[in-house]
Formats: sequence, C-alpha cells, structure tokens
Amino acid sequence: MSPRTLTLLNTIGCLALTGLIVAQWCKERTIQGNLAETTRQLAITRDQAAEESQRRAALERDIAVLKETIEATQKAAETSAHDFAEKDALATELQAQLTSAREQLATWEAALKTRDQRIHLLDSELAATRKRLDEAIAKLKAAAEK
Repeated sequence: MSPRTLTLLNTIGCLALTGLIVAQWCKERTIQGNLAETTRQLAITRDQAAEESQRRAALERDIAVLKETIEATQKAAETSAHDFAEKDALATELQAQLTSAREQLATWEAALKTRDQRIHLLDSELAATRKRLDEAIAKLKAAAEK
C-alpha cells in the first residue's frame, strides 16, 4: 500500500470517525433534550402530585368536619325528638288534668247551685218562722196588755 492510499484511508477513517462522533453527539443532544423534557415533566408531575395531595388533605378535613356536623345534627335531632316526646307527654298529662279540673269545676258548680237553692229555701223558711215568731210576740204583747 502506498503512502497515498494510506493517507486516503486515514482521511476516510478520520472522516468516518468524525461522522460517528457527530452522530453520537447529535444523538446525545437529542437524549439530553429528551432528558431535560422528561425532567421538566417530572417536576410538573411532582408539583401536581403535591397540589393533589394538599387538595386530598383539604377534602379529608372537609369530610371530617361534615361527619362531625352530621353527628351533631343527628344528636340534636334525637334530643329534639326526645324533648318533643316529653313535651307531648306533658301536654297530654296537662290536658287530662284540665279535663279533670273542668269536671271537678262542673261538680262544684252543681254543688254550689244546690247549696244556693238550699240556702234560699232555708232563708224562706227562716223568714216564715220569723214572721210567725213576730206574730206570736205580738199576740203575747197584746195578751200581756189586756
């Protein structure tokens, strides 16, 4: 092989190596670009995951508050129902007492009416007895004067 052929082969080899280096460099740049894009997407995804985690925590707190509110509302409803039942029983008892008091009042009114009639009768009898006594006294006075 002549030196000229060797130089030509050497030049071709250098050009091939240069092409290979340029190809690998371009490939590495593409990979680095992809890596940078993937890193950027990873950062975005991590931010979204953190936001979603915060949102989930806020929703869990809201759910806990809602559960407490529901429990308090249920307890208040139970208490109200119990109070209503007690007040209903009290109202029923008071209604029965009122009915009993009205019946007793009617009985007393009848008894008072009977008493008033009896007093009126006794008053009439007393007036008649007084009149007879006055007449008897008048006769006695007249008999004493004679």
